[in-house]
Amino acid sequence: MTDKLLVFDIWGDYGYFRQGFTSTSTITYPFPSRTSITGLISAILGLEKDSYHDIFNEENSKIGLRILNPIKKMNINLNYINTKGNKFLLSDISENPRVQVQAEFLKDVKYRIYISLKDTQLLNELFELIKNHKSVYTPCLGISECIADFSLAYDDLLDLNKMTGENIDINSVILKDNYKLVIEPNKKYGITKSPGFMNSERVVSKFLEFYYEENGNTIQIESGEYYSVGDENVILY
Repeated sequence: MTDKLLVFDIWGDYGYFRQGFTSTSTITYPFPSRTSITGLISAILGLEKDSYHDIFNEENSKIGLRILNPIKKMNINLNYINTKGNKFLLSDISENPRVQVQAEFLKDVKYRIYISLKDTQLLNELFELIKNHKSVYTPCLGISECIADFSLAYDDLLDLNKMTGENIDINSVILKDNYKLVIEPNKKYGITKSPGFMNSERVVSKFLEFYYEENGNTIQIESGEYYSVGDENVILY
């Protein structure tokens, strides 16, 4: 693993990270899963679909995410079109190939992404693209209709400094299984479980469960390892 970290912000009017319980689930995750983040980064780099899973496996990469805007949700009607001649799970539309459903979208989304790669050349390539506000494919926040904008959070790659401490305020989302929280008043905590790693057959090999604070406030942990990034404390996974 390289000792350098790239940090960039990504935002948009809407986001839709569908929870994949069924092919027609309309519930969104509150922030992109690790697999969604790697897909986003791969779009910026122009990596071919399903060619990048090894690049972002546990041995070759570390990723973190910070919620910058409060999580807001709203419902938007989506028109689903049956293109395979079978039936949707939501209803029998054998005589009507279209169905309209209410989908849960995120509104005014903004996140900070932290990424470290074993492939230093690829990390430098990603840095140059984001620095110059360029991407090979159009980045989006979950689906192609939710186009995203992006920019560097820091002007250069940062050193990857691992720290250990107690009662530390963490700016990023936190792995649930690895840390105990110090519950503070006037904060809105949440838990979500989402795909973490995927193999070349697009089968999820590992799920990750997170604590997060809905308004993007810090979360205090009792003790453990974290990374010092500029003036931020983050968890990478």
